Amino acid sequence: MTLATAESFASLDSLTPRQRKYYREGMRHGRETGVGAGHAAALRRSIASALKLPEEEAVHRVVREYHQRLDAMPSTTAYPELRGMRECVLAYNRGIVDATGAAEQDVIVNINFLHTCTAALQRSSALHAGSNLSDAPPGCTLVYFPTSDRGPLVANNNDATANYAHRNDPAWIVANRAGLILGTVSSGIFDDELSPESFPAPVFLMAQEMCGTTSEAVELLTRLNLFWGPCNALVADCRGNSAVIEKSTCRFAVRPSPDGFAATTEMAAEDPTFKRYLWQTRDRSLRARGMTHDSPDMAYWKACERRSARLLNLVDHARLDPQLAAMERIIYDHTGAPDQVHMDGSKCHPDQEAGEWSLRTTIWAINERRAQSSYAEPPVSGHLTARQWKAFDEIDYTF
Repeated sequence: MTLATAESFASLDSLTPRQRKYYREGMRHGRETGVGAGHAAALRRSIASALKLPEEEAVHRVVREYHQRLDAMPSTTAYPELRGMRECVLAYNRGIVDATGAAEQDVIVNINFLHTCTAALQRSSALHAGSNLSDAPPGCTLVYFPTSDRGPLVANNNDATANYAHRNDPAWIVANRAGLILGTVSSGIFDDELSPESFPAPVFLMAQEMCGTTSEAVELLTRLNLFWGPCNALVADCRGNSAVIEKSTCRFAVRPSPDGFAATTEMAAEDPTFKRYLWQTRDRSLRARGMTHDSPDMAYWKACERRSARLLNLVDHARLDPQLAAMERIIYDHTGAPDQVHMDGSKCHPDQEAGEWSLRTTIWAINERRAQSSYAEPPVSGHLTARQWKAFDEIDYTF
């Protein structure tokens, strides 16, 4: 099987039980998130911009390179958990196609979007996010309380430019029946190393399938380090344990939480060694483009670092009296300054082309199986729009 199309599976009855689970998960993911025409068109435009190619040529290249990656199966002696994973990936993709009715190429662009943007950044340091945010992939903030007056809470700001404004309902944040929670935000790595492994191992799906605790998930994700990233990932479990993984393509740092309270935000790092590497990549990117430390990119990166410090300080205060109201104060933190947690489209530098918005803000009350959300309506920020609750009465776990 080489393509995730109807021809790949003449009969779904031919799938193994494990492949069927991945197909079902693809169906579930497709139903929850969709690959709508508007979303697919925006991703195609962004891919074309990142690759500096006409849109049709860019999409064709992404699809071709994706299938080349599928054929680059690594040693299953070195990575025994990847045995049979190629067929599981194809089954998952087919599930999305069947659930959404989307074209195969749009599904591939969607699932391969961040990898393609990362690879483009590795190929050319002239591509960056700070001064051309109109085409940057979304970034975010994630916060986890292991306990509160409403039980465990998870909060997320889905940040991007106004071009990505949406009103998509959030999915349920708990990944599997065991209670594993997984989330990621963008990392800010630009002139990164290249991984010797190109196979598109679905590491987070594998964590859903194989892991029930934070320690198990961190072990799997770091052992499969070369197959994912860069990003900042938050991992938590139903026992109240959590950790943040700060990730480049080939490097990582783990920040386990001593008490379960954890947070991470886009374009920032807190581990000292990883932070040094992050800023080294940025310095190389500036030098390659003949830019100075007065550039909008540098202003943006510094603002993200200050936002991370502010975020962690807010969490430190909240852990003394954790409540839903405290989580709201953190995720809706709005000061009018670049280091605010809740983004309002403002800029960090006069020459920055576009500002970021917190397009959707969500707080999941895990024990209640409910989530509170609000949406930005540029030029109105999300902290000024209505907040509404969604109940997840029937959660269809695959794993």
